[in-house]
Amino acid sequence: MTSINYHKTKRRGSTYLMVLSSSMIVTVIGLASLLAIRVQRRSMQMTNDAAEARLYAQSAIELGLLYVQDQNWRNTWSNGTWLSNQPLGNGCFSLEGTDPRDNNLSDSEEDPVILTGTGMKGMAVHKVQITLVPSAQPLESLNTCLHSRDDIYIAYGDLLTVAGAPVSANDRLDNDGTIDGDAEAGQIASQGTITGTLTVPAPSKAMPNTDIINDYINKATWIFYTGTMENVVLTPTHNPWGWANSEGVYFIYTYNNNLTIRNSRIHGTLIVNTGYGSLTLDDAVFLQSYRSYYPALIVEGRVTIQCDGGVLSEASCNTNYNPSWAPYLDQSDNDKVDEYPNEIQGLVHVTSLLELKRSTRIRGTVICHDDVWCKDQVTIIHDPSLTVRPPEGYFFIEGVHVSPGSCQQVVD
Repeated sequence: MTSINYHKTKRRGSTYLMVLSSSMIVTVIGLASLLAIRVQRRSMQMTNDAAEARLYAQSAIELGLLYVQDQNWRNTWSNGTWLSNQPLGNGCFSLEGTDPRDNNLSDSEEDPVILTGTGMKGMAVHKVQITLVPSAQPLESLNTCLHSRDDIYIAYGDLLTVAGAPVSANDRLDNDGTIDGDAEAGQIASQGTITGTLTVPAPSKAMPNTDIINDYINKATWIFYTGTMENVVLTPTHNPWGWANSEGVYFIYTYNNNLTIRNSRIHGTLIVNTGYGSLTLDDAVFLQSYRSYYPALIVEGRVTIQCDGGVLSEASCNTNYNPSWAPYLDQSDNDKVDEYPNEIQGLVHVTSLLELKRSTRIRGTVICHDDVWCKDQVTIIHDPSLTVRPPEGYFFIEGVHVSPGSCQQVVD
């Protein structure tokens, strides 16, 4: 009997352990399920918080885009934090505006601005960043071959040919010869012969601010005044009078004397201040801007451009215009048999009286703050690239726009 009771007791103990183990397993499974649900709920909550934080960051950017619609926004908002921890929904946002160039938003309307929006919800933080760049609109005068703030005269029997854009005067057009092309003017003194369309009165076109000349002088390397520049090669890699300017910007002050440039190749931006003197481009001159967004020639003073037809010839001038230290179109040599265009390529900006004579040829735009006299057979062919990317200082800012591809998430 004792043996039988022992075996029964042993079976009841085993059963108890099995039930207890099963209960523990069920409990563990239940706890694990509860923990999984809690983790899942927390994960969903964090996902929702992250989504809301992203929306708050985007809202901050949209608010910044609204702020910069105000014409005076650069003075209203300083560089740095614009808004901090502003409540929105169940979270908050912050907004920053910074100038990546000099950390000063108010010093130049030409500087870009980086907007950074930060959205926060719970533990979630999301940052979005975009870059706004100025919307540069070219001066209307760049849409002309030749524009004068004052009067334009074409002498009797002489010819001015303009292609791709009109000749334009804010004041009077006095044409005693022939204009082959379109013409625009505030008023007409003498119509002469005009082969294209004449628009009178035409709206006045804005002129560039002459203060920009000092900006270019500040970029320039000074060249010692010599009275005459002849058989010269002047490029970003070669300056016969000293250090070369890597941007090809050179400045000459004539001390109220006259300066003549002839039979020379200049690849860059030449700035001349003649004071009471004058500048003359004579015979053959190939002047070509090095930077497309810089002018080719800026003159404070009177100018006469009287280049002959034909080409700039190395043989005729006994000069090598593409030596190894100043290649042309990436080509150089040691001979004197090459030829180059006899023309100005780019923007020409003159502050005083301008005379265009002989067979002068210009590919670009000429802007003059004074009267312009055209004699003989002058040709000006408009370069539309001047309006696609206008030279620095020859445009006005019309708000800002989002730089393509600049929108991005920021990670600290």
